[in-house]
Amino acid sequence: MDFDRFPSPFFSAVFFILIFSHAEAYDYLDPNGNITLKWDVISWTPDGYVAVVTMNNFQMYRQIMSPGWTLGWTWAKKEVIWSMVGAQATDQGDCSKFRMNVPHCCKKNPTVVDMLPGVPYNQQIANCCKGGVVSSWGQDPSAAVSSFQLSVGRSGATNKTVRLPKNFTLLGPGLGYTCSPAKIVPPTIFLTPDGRRKTQAMMTWNVTCTYSLMLASRNPTCCVSMSSFYNSTITPCRTCACGCQNNRTCVPSDSKIQSVVGLSTPTKDNTPLVQCTKHNCPIRVHWHVKLNYKEYWRVKISITNFNYRLNYTQWTLVAQHPNLNNITQVFSFAYKPLLPYISANDSGMFYGMKFFNDILMEAGPDGNIQTELILKKDKNTFTFDKGWAFPRKVYFNGDECMMPLPEDYPYLPNSAPENVIGLSFLISAFLLLELLAFWYVPKLCCALRGALHLILVPFKSLVKKSYWSGDLDTMEFDKSAKDCYQSLQCSLLAEMKLVFLIALVSMIVSHAAAYDPLDPNGNITIKWDVMSWTADGYVAAVTMNNFQMYRHIISPGWTLSWSWAKKEVIWSMVGAQTTEQGDCSKFTGNIPHCCKKTPVVVDLLPGVPYNQQYSNCCKGGVMAAWGQDPTSSVSAFQVSVGLAGTSNKTVKLPKNFTLLGPGPGYTCGPAKVVPSTVFLTPDRRRKTQALMTWNVTCTYSQFLASKNPTCCVSFSSFYNETITPCPTCACGCHNKNSCVKSNSKESHKRGINTPKKDNTPLLQCTHHMCPVRVHWHVKVNYRDYWRAKVAVTNFNYRMNYTEWTLVVQHPNLNNVTQVFSFDYKPLVPYESINDTGMFYGMKFYNDLLMEAGPFGNVQSEVLLQKDKNTFSLKQGWAFPRKVYFNGDECMLPPPDTYPYLPNSANANPTSILAMAASLLLVMLSMG
Repeated sequence: MDFDRFPSPFFSAVFFILIFSHAEAYDYLDPNGNITLKWDVISWTPDGYVAVVTMNNFQMYRQIMSPGWTLGWTWAKKEVIWSMVGAQATDQGDCSKFRMNVPHCCKKNPTVVDMLPGVPYNQQIANCCKGGVVSSWGQDPSAAVSSFQLSVGRSGATNKTVRLPKNFTLLGPGLGYTCSPAKIVPPTIFLTPDGRRKTQAMMTWNVTCTYSLMLASRNPTCCVSMSSFYNSTITPCRTCACGCQNNRTCVPSDSKIQSVVGLSTPTKDNTPLVQCTKHNCPIRVHWHVKLNYKEYWRVKISITNFNYRLNYTQWTLVAQHPNLNNITQVFSFAYKPLLPYISANDSGMFYGMKFFNDILMEAGPDGNIQTELILKKDKNTFTFDKGWAFPRKVYFNGDECMMPLPEDYPYLPNSAPENVIGLSFLISAFLLLELLAFWYVPKLCCALRGALHLILVPFKSLVKKSYWSGDLDTMEFDKSAKDCYQSLQCSLLAEMKLVFLIALVSMIVSHAAAYDPLDPNGNITIKWDVMSWTADGYVAAVTMNNFQMYRHIISPGWTLSWSWAKKEVIWSMVGAQTTEQGDCSKFTGNIPHCCKKTPVVVDLLPGVPYNQQYSNCCKGGVMAAWGQDPTSSVSAFQVSVGLAGTSNKTVKLPKNFTLLGPGPGYTCGPAKVVPSTVFLTPDRRRKTQALMTWNVTCTYSQFLASKNPTCCVSFSSFYNETITPCPTCACGCHNKNSCVKSNSKESHKRGINTPKKDNTPLLQCTHHMCPVRVHWHVKVNYRDYWRAKVAVTNFNYRMNYTEWTLVVQHPNLNNVTQVFSFDYKPLVPYESINDTGMFYGMKFYNDLLMEAGPFGNVQSEVLLQKDKNTFSLKQGWAFPRKVYFNGDECMLPPPDTYPYLPNSANANPTSILAMAASLLLVMLSMG
């Protein structure tokens, strides 16, 4: 075929018609439906204006339901919002340039939401504060309006200098709306309450937003099923009518999960939780032709909700049928005909009666509503043949529902229609698309042929040989595969070199202990958020987050210090205090809280007065590990700094941060400016932003904390009487002269358990001299399982361990079946490896390991399922590879002392080496 005879615009026009034929950007059942945003400037201010924004929903059957509308735009200049009434911006933005009066929003592209009902009267305006819910115009015009007022600054103060906002966006509550540019219109005229005087806006512009179902969702949100009295066949909704993307998360109707508390609680992103059905739609509309009278006929309509997380308030149902021009009566629903065109009256809107059935409840026994309608026959058109009695189109809440295929409608007996689409037509269309793709888009040749090949495989036997040439099927793909293979082969060597270098570096640094391979991202992050500027400095909120999975800070808590970059002072603190005030003799009036160049800060103790407290403060400096209790792994305080900078450019960051937790071990990096922290209001509908933020990251090194380990491990087993003790002087023997024997009178002396200020331990005399011993006992071997017993003993008379943690590394921890009397959490720092777990005490039961004595131990048993490919009791496989207590690695016994199976004891590698060396010397001497 000669395509040159056809001009290129011809193909372009055909192409766009094919693509946008189902866009539904124009709704012919509601041709004038739109949402109009009207901005009325009602007064000028010194640097801007005060405007009232009114949102009118002129759509006949499409409302905005909860969680309501979200409106956004982009300022043309550097405008800010000083204040708002009736609405709020969700994000304050960066207002650090403003010192005294801080604007409500400084963002270039603010996002505004409606206020919730019940806000104070001084924050309300007419038609506001409905949570963003706006009714449709056809259902309730008085509730189809929403308004708010805003004061705009740093903009023009006259009609000529004001620049209109641009790039308007509207979510209602999801996607679907497209907004036009703002357009200046004649100023709005307002009537006084008595109706005798007119006032006029200073300036007015409009924005029109229209809805497109194609933009709102790729798949329909409802479907239609059909049945009739004259045919026993029920036509269900199409399979996967609304897509099958939620198939994995759906809930079976007979599942016990339906009784779970909180199942019907909506999520932030309104993700549906749909009941498992073939159609997978949140809403199903069923149309049943019920009865046939002499001059009338009756239809029953049922609407069923399959979404567990959403009930539909002020729902609407629109149906198109040629007999809707002769409705006689509608039962239990309200009805309004839709007349977009005077000549046609074939569409109508059904909606619930107020306070009766205007809420369609979530999925369950109450999640359906139904009605019946009686229609008068038009003898010239009425028939039950060829599916005439069923609707042409159905809309629920403004979205078109997926209809069954016409050939599946319940038809009168012996009147089933012929197939609508012939197979030959479908194949011809695909072949034409393939030819056009090859002649006009050669670069996409391989991809399109692959896709069309998969589509047309079932019809291959029906297509002529000339259309299905084997050369084109294989030649291009073989060439591309060969090129890909060669490039892959070339890059393998470089990748192997990179892997080798990484492995080499890892081997070198593996014993540095500053990097924890079991918690690679563990650190304590100290975040400074400047919340406001003062006359000579700033007020900052300091938050300390312990992101370590199993290392916490125990009593007497953390100690934080730093050095000021200039001559700053601390005027006041809330939630913490400095340990020294320093020399404040230069100040005569107000005396600062601390004047030291290097302040040292500690947390306040529990029970301080409320006016000295701050959120997440006053716990005596104790912080839980992130893996154990994230809510308790935070500590915070507020500090007012003076003699410092009063803007982002003049503030100098503190330096030389040090952290004790409570002893040495942490190394802190320099302060680093980061993007300002964003805070959510209690109702989570608005964001505010810090004026400036910097972070300090502190990492732990066991080498810095202690020269010797602080715990040791001993082993035993059921198959060997030998008990492998902790190594001698595993934790150093420097405390041997001051230790206390367990059977001596001193161990029962009053005050022996009183801690010292420097936390000096008082240990029980043992050969290992460790404060803590962890014992691992292989207890029982079953057919498919094996059991281990873990006991932790405290030998320190002056320390009880609160919220202790025990981390164990063993290859069989990926199959833990049950843990008795301890809580357990797997640690998976790398997704491919699951051989590490954290044990910790149950709250209020054994989360406190008491000081040395009869109660100074906790124990548990672990039941593990065997992996027959790896399980073994030989060569110490059943014992852990690494053990950590409270984040510090414990000393393990030498491998040659592990309890081994009888007759399989590992030979001493040292003695074998000595024998080999001796034999070599003898042979050399004989030679």
